[in-house]
Amino acid sequence: MFRKRILFLFIYSICSLSLYAQDPHFSQYFSSPLTISPASTGNMTGPSRIAANFRNQWQGIGTPYLTGTFSVETEILKNKMGEGNKLAIGFLGLFDKTFGGALKSNYFSTSVGYHLWINEDMTDKLSIGFQTTFANKTLDFTKLTFAEQFTSGGFNTSLPSNQNFSNGTVNYIDFNTGLMYTHITDLNSYYFGTSLYHITQPVESFFSKTNYRLPIRLTFNGGMAFNVGELNKIHISALGMIQGSVGIYMIGSAYETALPVESEDMSLMLGGYYRFKDAIIPYVGIKKNNFQVGISYDATISSLNLGSTKNRSFEISMIYNFQDKSDYKKYVPWY
Repeated sequence: MFRKRILFLFIYSICSLSLYAQDPHFSQYFSSPLTISPASTGNMTGPSRIAANFRNQWQGIGTPYLTGTFSVETEILKNKMGEGNKLAIGFLGLFDKTFGGALKSNYFSTSVGYHLWINEDMTDKLSIGFQTTFANKTLDFTKLTFAEQFTSGGFNTSLPSNQNFSNGTVNYIDFNTGLMYTHITDLNSYYFGTSLYHITQPVESFFSKTNYRLPIRLTFNGGMAFNVGELNKIHISALGMIQGSVGIYMIGSAYETALPVESEDMSLMLGGYYRFKDAIIPYVGIKKNNFQVGISYDATISSLNLGSTKNRSFEISMIYNFQDKSDYKKYVPWY
């Protein structure tokens, strides 16, 4: 079983380093708006928002993969965009550590989002966003093993790998854009949008004689929320991401119920999400005033569950919306 897991990690590593690289992503995609669409920049209840996500992935089949984000968004030129309209800027930092730290990726993004009400009742809104990203990737060749180094006694790293690496660092500038439509009333709301990442398809390769360009990522996302009685609400959302020959599709819902806490705006969220042909993801969240936190666990149902060793992936998210003292509070929640 140990040799089987090692062989799987080797095959996956080679694919990831060559032709099938894929963007980092979260199971709680609804809590990571700037990695889903630049159009979500500024789509928040107040004038500013901070958010953070952390994912610890694949503990059962090798060294865990670690991915984390931290973002800040704030409204600018307030009261100069027309009644209720909003212009906002956002800053995102994302790190991704894979293969036991052999491959480290860091992304730093700046985005702008404009939100325009398209009717007098302020129930329908169109959002557009643009994002620029600086990417830095480093590869430590000494932490990798290859088929040429595999012997009857296991991997022997003193043997030559016969791999033609050109360098251990890759840097590039990237551009992304997104468009979103929302409909909001006092009883329900829904939204849907699309975005494009890696529009210029920057060159990304550690191998010599390889001019690999990062595939464009096309993303579709949507959701709705509706009241159930006076204190409860149901949230439904879906996500589809297509990059190269790889597609990731998710759908799920959460039930939100108010908690009997005096002088506090506090609610509990219970739900679950399904990543097609890969995982069932139970989710628990707490909202208190302007702060919310969520925890999820990937229960893998694909072939990555090798024998008795389970693929364990945990994720936590946190969002804080600064209080808005104005009358403009309309938005579409990600949950």
